[in-house]
Amino acid sequence: MQNRMLIGGVVLALLAGCSLPASLVPGEPNVSKHSEKPPKELAACVLPAWQKEVSSTTQSSIANGYRITAPSIVTADEILDIVKWKEGSRVSLYQGPPWAKSDALRKSVRDCL
Repeated sequence: MQNRMLIGGVVLALLAGCSLPASLVPGEPNVSKHSEKPPKELAACVLPAWQKEVSSTTQSSIANGYRITAPSIVTADEILDIVKWKEGSRVSLYQGPPWAKSDALRKSVRDCL
């Protein structure tokens, strides 16, 4: 019985590690681009497109911009940081493992740039 509980605890810990937002995981974004649009305009374009794909997508304010998060129940959340950069914005897209990335979310970011 104790072995099952230990194994169950290890499995839960591993799953919890997989579901951490990508911004909390050290490393580079999957996509990093620049846009001439200001952060507010870019976020206003991306948010509805992401909500169409993942209805529970949210937007929050961060220093100098916005963070859009599309939660995942299986892997890491997909996160887009949009911050003021020079005369426009810098976008950083963080996605989970290759088999779990959403091409639709990535395409909507490209379309809005």
